[in-house]
Amino acid sequence: MKKKTKKIPAPWSLTGNGYIFIYKFPDEFKKSPFFRISLSDRVASGFGTIMLVDYEKSDAGPYRELLFIPGEFDYLYKKFYSITKIYVSTKESVDNGRANWGIPKELADFEAIRIDKRRERIIVRKDGTIVFDAILKKRSIPFRVSTRYFSHALVQKLEGKTVFFTEFNGAGRGRLATLESLYCNPHYFPEVCSLKPIAVTAVEDFRITFPVAATLFENT
Repeated sequence: MKKKTKKIPAPWSLTGNGYIFIYKFPDEFKKSPFFRISLSDRVASGFGTIMLVDYEKSDAGPYRELLFIPGEFDYLYKKFYSITKIYVSTKESVDNGRANWGIPKELADFEAIRIDKRRERIIVRKDGTIVFDAILKKRSIPFRVSTRYFSHALVQKLEGKTVFFTEFNGAGRGRLATLESLYCNPHYFPEVCSLKPIAVTAVEDFRITFPVAATLFENT
């Protein structure tokens, strides 16, 4: 008999470190289904991001995460971000992320290799196959980062007709970073890794809160 995952309701408080890759995707990339969601008839606009996160502490315990946000979507006359692909390292995060916020989490294995004081390699595997492989180098000058300076509302629809709205808040210390190499497996992750990001930021000692989501039941 399979062991049931413990239910861990929102809100969650999380701390850790990570990387944020900022992109402006050309129109030819937006033919991919990862640039659309069922809630909007328009493709994503604005700036998109890839995030690699190491949650050292959370209500669901420590876990790692790789996610893709293609940009902003129009919904109910407002603009929202939406996560269209995401892998995490624990079943607790998968099941509760889906139940609490409608986030389409999938289970994967993460490996972090420290190369030297400022450089590390992060590999994500799904069923033994490499999904994502990046070598990153942190620069030296730190600065403060906070979600207060940009829109950070998520809209997600997973199974059924429930739409989840989540507005998270967080802050930490950032450093510019250099992306020395990057590989994405197009069978498992959006084909965007051939593009050079506008910027890469290493975020350290951040604290973030995911509140209880507001929900809407769609009739269509």
